[in-house]
Amino acid sequence: MSRKTHLTLALSAGLAAVAAPALAQSYGPPTVSQAPPFPVPDKGYEVEGRPGLMHNIPNIEFVDWKPFDAPGFSPGLYRRLLSESPSMDAVAQITYVPAGWSLPPGYDEVDNEIVVLDGDLSIGDEKLTKYSYSYIPAGMFRGQVKSRQGAVLLQWFKGPPKFVAAAKGKAGARTHARVRDWNRYKEPWYIDEPFPAYRTGGNFPGYLHNLMRKDPDTGEMTWMTFVSSIPAPPSSKPGNFGGGAEVHPSFEEYYIPEGTRVATSDERGPTRAVYGGECVEQGISTYKRGTRGYFWRAAGVAHGTVAQAPPGERDGDGNLKKGNGEPSWGWTLVRTGTRLWATYVTDCSYKTGIEYINGEWRQYDYDVPRYEPHD
Repeated sequence: MSRKTHLTLALSAGLAAVAAPALAQSYGPPTVSQAPPFPVPDKGYEVEGRPGLMHNIPNIEFVDWKPFDAPGFSPGLYRRLLSESPSMDAVAQITYVPAGWSLPPGYDEVDNEIVVLDGDLSIGDEKLTKYSYSYIPAGMFRGQVKSRQGAVLLQWFKGPPKFVAAAKGKAGARTHARVRDWNRYKEPWYIDEPFPAYRTGGNFPGYLHNLMRKDPDTGEMTWMTFVSSIPAPPSSKPGNFGGGAEVHPSFEEYYIPEGTRVATSDERGPTRAVYGGECVEQGISTYKRGTRGYFWRAAGVAHGTVAQAPPGERDGDGNLKKGNGEPSWGWTLVRTGTRLWATYVTDCSYKTGIEYINGEWRQYDYDVPRYEPHD
């Protein structure tokens, strides 16, 4: 029997701490509110898991190609299904488009979000090549779709995929939300602004971002993040998350197109953390992730530096052995169901929050609503 995990808005851990044993440490309230400055649903697409808190595919090669026979679509497409929404049948998939494939003018019944991973795709007069991005709102008319050489797409449908051949779009389609031919090679990476602020006190320095879409109505976001790491000597100082973990009021969905991290196995048991680090029911997650990997994290799941990879193994001369603690890099496609927001906790108990004010870390009694699983 499959088990679906639903999410509900829980009382804040800070309030819950009032009834905790007297031994519990109390730090008082935060200096300024750390809660999201926008309403977040307590169930449904924005906060859900797929199907549980974590859905992890270390490499898409683990997923078989199958025919993609959605209503209205021309035959010949194949897909690797990455995940499916339990609340509205939205899907994330890798789509294979054969050379010469085409689709007549018309519209999609649901939002259609596309990243070209390889090849070419034309949507009317819009010409997409490798690492181009396009977002077409539900019901919006668009011209003929075709591929001359064939293509591999990362694709999201916000609902069951369905195409309707037509000479015009549906009334009320959100044409103002359309994003056309955004290309990773044309857009520069940047730190902080114009990436929207995602925490109280401003964004953390050092992260390279590239915002592809922030929906003007829902706040949903799609962006690219570039990360690199150079092993540093052991230190007792707090890291980028103050030695704790990050919590979001929305799901986070990731796909890693390129990088130096490689996951060659699909290990889901209680092993040492390698690229994981989420607070899940079984403890700290240990899922491996690498280039061409995909995962979905439900809302309210703390993640980050609560788990570290074990120290790199060294040879007799004290040098790191190959593959242990070497410098690495990668860039990642990320999506959320709301505007991105983050709060921080010290550990998986969610009792103590961390705020970063005036260049210093401070602990407080965590009073931010979070989302917990229930059957």
